Amino acid sequence: MASSKWKADTLLPGSWRNATSVLLSNGDRYLVVDTGMAHEEHLLVEALSQHGLSPSNVEGIITTHFHIDHVLNNSLFPDSIIYATQESHDWCCSLYSDLMDSQNWEKLVLKYYPQMFEYDHAVEHLHQMRKFTLRWWDRKRVGSPGQHRWLESNSLPDGLEIHVTSGHVPGHVSVIVPEKDETTVVAGDACLSRSEDVQVLTMIPRDREQSRLDREKVLSLGTRIFPGHDVEFRKNGN
Repeated sequence: MASSKWKADTLLPGSWRNATSVLLSNGDRYLVVDTGMAHEEHLLVEALSQHGLSPSNVEGIITTHFHIDHVLNNSLFPDSIIYATQESHDWCCSLYSDLMDSQNWEKLVLKYYPQMFEYDHAVEHLHQMRKFTLRWWDRKRVGSPGQHRWLESNSLPDGLEIHVTSGHVPGHVSVIVPEKDETTVVAGDACLSRSEDVQVLTMIPRDREQSRLDREKVLSLGTRIFPGHDVEFRKNGN
């Protein structure tokens, strides 16, 4: 029988281009937090195999948010539950739909990023975001509707908690894992890296001040941190 304690391990380390993917294990129960990009499919399968697992062994996926770089291998797990917020799902799917509107996308995207022009290189980022979307977005890869268990009305398995960190994307969640000797936080993009001033490809926060507060909160919740786009670190600097 599984205990109430989950253990966290890196599957795919995050970088400025690719998102972190984390394996949570508790006895013979397994969850994956964020599944990465479509071109990383073979890497994710290989990483699972190094733990003696295949996608069919994974009970559930926890999606911190539905940005492309975090969800496009959800389809590898057709029999798994997908835990996420409906708010993040609907916001991101709507964003990507509007980015594909060739006539109106530059105006439409301001609904999602009202602070866009407060950032340096805003226009450049806007065009990069659209190019990225046109190349990679595939709604079929985020999982079927019947798999979703929306966290607005459902809980994660016992022993795991969420903290809503909406500065990056509305409904973004970070996962709190109380391990044996310390508390681990799988931060998603609430904490991009150990460096506060990282630039991750095309992504900017929806709300700059809330994003700053989210990062501070995430760092206060645990000692071992899995950031969204960097390798894990501990707050003592290791």
